[in-house]
Amino acid sequence: MSRLNQEIQKAGIQTGDDPYEFVLSDETPDRMGDIIRVKGWELDQFKANPVALFAHAHDKMIGTWKNVRIEGKRLIGRLSLAEPGTSELIDTLRKLIEQRIAKAVSVGFMPMEGQPRDKNDPFGGWEFTKAALHEVSVVSVPANPNALSLAKALCPESCQVLFAEPGSHSIGNNGRLTSESKTPQLDIYRARMKSLGIEV
Repeated sequence: MSRLNQEIQKAGIQTGDDPYEFVLSDETPDRMGDIIRVKGWELDQFKANPVALFAHAHDKMIGTWKNVRIEGKRLIGRLSLAEPGTSELIDTLRKLIEQRIAKAVSVGFMPMEGQPRDKNDPFGGWEFTKAALHEVSVVSVPANPNALSLAKALCPESCQVLFAEPGSHSIGNNGRLTSESKTPQLDIYRARMKSLGIEV
């Protein structure tokens, strides 16, 4: 089963010094077993429009990415959020990022060249040797109870979006939360995570 020419997402994380500086990707296998070789990143199209999204939602622009670059075996970039007051979601994210509660990012990319890491396991991880970066999102992950309580105190409505079950809510044109049907891809993702012993 080829995974080339299908948009894929892969997680990254905050660096140690600056809460707005993120390792967008490195060559460590992720939970799916995938590896993206840093030398294979195609960045030109992304750098022409380096919009930062929330949760891979194209209608949730939160800022831009600055100084996206390769250092050693890491793809690194600095998040520049939109001005305070732009939206309640952005204001909440700013507080959560600065307190290192929201500290994960995910790259959305199109694999261009690659192969399964284990040719006998077509459902296992892949090694991507060439990939076009499409977007980078700040993403939420299940937080510890203290972090979740703090997020609710900061902004109850945004918290529903930040910590909602994936695919269960979206923000409508009126700014209110709306229900949304889950996608088959989410069921596939959950089944794969469960096979790895990870409940999502």
